[in-house]
This record gives sequence, structure tokens and C-alpha cells, in this order.
Amino acid sequence: MLMIGITGVTGKLGSYVADLVDKKGIASVHLARSPERAKVYASAEIRKMVYANTPEVVEALKGIDVLLMVSARENPERVKEHKSFLDAAKLAGVKHIAYTSFYGADEKATFTLSRDHAQTEAYIKELGFTYTFLRDNFYLDLFIDIALENGEIRGPAGSGLVSAVARKDTSRVAAEILLHAKNWENQTLNLTGPENLSMEEIATLLSRATKQLITYVDESVEEAYESRKKWPAQTWEYDTWVSTYTAIKVGEQAGVSTDVEKVLGYPASSILDILRDRKLIEEEHD
Repeated sequence: MLMIGITGVTGKLGSYVADLVDKKGIASVHLARSPERAKVYASAEIRKMVYANTPEVVEALKGIDVLLMVSARENPERVKEHKSFLDAAKLAGVKHIAYTSFYGADEKATFTLSRDHAQTEAYIKELGFTYTFLRDNFYLDLFIDIALENGEIRGPAGSGLVSAVARKDTSRVAAEILLHAKNWENQTLNLTGPENLSMEEIATLLSRATKQLITYVDESVEEAYESRKKWPAQTWEYDTWVSTYTAIKVGEQAGVSTDVEKVLGYPASSILDILRDRKLIEEEHD
């Protein structure tokens, strides 16, 4: 049995993957920047790890064959961190990298963070790992959270469409890949929801399902930067937030893939599935 390693186990995606792997009764190594925050499992060994190439990181990665690399937290040095970490993984003898990338990853993408993912994918190939790229689209959960918290979705997306995906689906796919890496070697999987939706349609669906009034405010780019100034942040962060919507407007986040179903054997979750999962609506609201 190949040894599985999971990074980001204190985050939402990584912790859910860790849980799914444990439920299968498979031993794994959990890698965390803050091991004290990681959930303890009888089936898993917790090791301290940061995204860097140091003797300690190489040591932490030793014995791992298949590694889930959850992309590092967003920051201007992220590509550099990823490359250093991948160098350490290579030195440690890791064979297969399952990397949480982004739908439509491209160095010229409108969504600024998509460019980081394209560079990371290229480096994984360059180093000669076998790989599975999990190209998640934007999370449906994110749009739901924003809408329910603020009573609106606000951004310069126009009538652009997005095939946003449920976070749990991406976690389930990641767990499946780790457990059967051989079947998914050197493949790029596009992880999307079951339909293309505009921001207007998301707001309407949520209004109808939750019986709350939720609106979509189609801002101009200038208005979008201005309205986000109430949150103190750096320029690159504002660029990220706004380009989430401009990427949708220009059509880069549209397109439904069946890769979630191909891996899991059942269709990707819809907005209503997520709301049911959260107990926010009952069956009769279909």
C-alpha cells in the first residue's frame, strides 16, 4: 500500500479529505504548519511542515508516496513557496502529487490567482512527478456565504456564467484520487458544478430556496474596488477579489465538466443540494 500524505489538514478542504481517508481505514501522514491545531486520528501521524525546502521539510515528507498538495494560502510569494516545497518533495522521494489547482489555470488568466496555479502545474511536470491536477472552479459555498451574509452578491460579473463547484465534492474527489492514484496518473480533472449560473441566477435561486430577499448588484470595476475598501487589504488582494467577478464576466469560468461524476460515480452537487446539506431548506422547496 502506498503511503498517503495530506497537506492543509487544519483547513476546510484538507481536514475533510483527512476524515474521508480515515473512514476508509487507510493510514496516512498529516502535514500541518500548526500540528497542535490538527485533529488527531489513530490512523494518522501528524508532522510539522511549511511550504519551504529545508532539511526539516524533506524529513517530514519522507516515506510519502502520494501527496495531496493543497495550494498555499494566498500571498504574493505563493509560487516561490510552492516551488521550494516541490523541490523538498522531490528530494524526499514523493512520487505522485495531487495538486489543488484552478479551473482554466493559465498564466494569462483574468483571475489573478489562476496564474499561480498555472506556474505550479508547470513546475510539477518539470520535476517529473506523476500528477493529478484538480482544477476546482470557484466554490458555490463562497457565493452562498456571501449572499446569505450580506443579502446580496456584488461584483462586476455582468451576465457572465460560472460552473461553480461544491467544496465537499472537491474534497471527495481529492480523497478518491489519493486512494487510487494509479488510476489518475498524469490527468487534469476539471471540477465544476452541474450547471452554468449567472450571479443573477444564483441570487434568484437562493432567494426562492431560503425565502430571503437576495439581490445581485452588477458593479463597474471602479465601483467594485471602491466598495471593497471597507476591508483593509493590500493591492494584490483587491485585485484578487475583483478579478473573481471579471473572470466570470469574460466567460473564463463557464463550462460544465463531468469529471466529478467520473471520479465519484454520481453527479456534482447543485446549489439546492448544498442548502439541503446545511439544513437551510427542506425537500419540499425543490
